[in-house]
Amino acid sequence: MNFLADRVPLLNLEDFEEESSSGYDSPVFVSDSEPSLSASGGESDNSNGGSSSETDISSESDDESDDLDDLEDPAETMHVTNTETVVNNIKYILSMPQLCDVTFEIGPQRFLVHGLKAVIGSRSKVLQDMILQQNSPQIQKKTKKNNNKNISINNYDIDVFRQFINFVHTGSVVMDVTTVVGMTCAAEEYDVPELSDACWEYLRRCSSTTTNIPILQNETDRYSGHYAVKEIKRMLLKGASPMKRKETIV
Repeated sequence: MNFLADRVPLLNLEDFEEESSSGYDSPVFVSDSEPSLSASGGESDNSNGGSSSETDISSESDDESDDLDDLEDPAETMHVTNTETVVNNIKYILSMPQLCDVTFEIGPQRFLVHGLKAVIGSRSKVLQDMILQQNSPQIQKKTKKNNNKNISINNYDIDVFRQFINFVHTGSVVMDVTTVVGMTCAAEEYDVPELSDACWEYLRRCSSTTTNIPILQNETDRYSGHYAVKEIKRMLLKGASPMKRKETIV
């Protein structure tokens, strides 16, 4: 099937780059060695004994004011932003189980998906509760007996759940017509609103293409135990005008 790509960005690194500079602002320096100016506009002569004390006081006051202005000058600060590096670092951490502190076991085959508790807990209250419960004294006593501290997830395909966890960490995921149903169920079950909104929008577009309907129906059968599937099936029955879609990037 040949469908055009559909992109629904949630995390666009270019937006950050446009809003702030990734380099260094040119600071403004004021030299202490520059000659001070007299009230008449010329250079003051320190050897001139006839200069009034009033002029000296005024000059000192102006210098102090200039120093305060220099301290508040935004050109003296530097703002550096590089979000792409942070995302790449997180992806690297996820590829190294030794650097992760939580592991999910997916399906009867017990495929492993690793992650970071702090990130997952801050993104999903449902997963946060699961992690905290797994770390409770009662559960830890049980896990010591069977030597298993992993969190079991039994109702998701391994590829779908791995992509879901990647989105939770990085804010980006690629899904197509074969994974959008499972991704929608995960976003709804674990309460990740931004992913859920993107999934429902993509489902509406996919369901408007006749050739996608059998694929989506097959996926709803696989995830029939999820409450979001009822709404997906209702959407498939409605259909819409034909649109060519294949893939979306979140």
